[in-house]
Amino acid sequence: MKTGIHPESKEVQVVCSCGNTYPIQSTVKDDEIRVEICAKCHPFYTGEKRILKTGAVDKFYARQKKMEEMAKKKK
Repeated sequence: MKTGIHPESKEVQVVCSCGNTYPIQSTVKDDEIRVEICAKCHPFYTGEKRILKTGAVDKFYARQKKMEEMAKKKK
């Protein structure tokens, strides 16, 4: 390995918005890295399911509900 060409790495703290902190090795100049989401609060790791209904999805569900109501009225 060549000497003098690799950046100096040091231990820095990663701070999540949920309050979780953990140390990593990094070449950043700051002593701290702030992140919005980590493995403790991310839905994939926590098992929490979130369904966002926005835009076209909302319209689809509204049409589906309307068709079901019309089918019930015919019977």
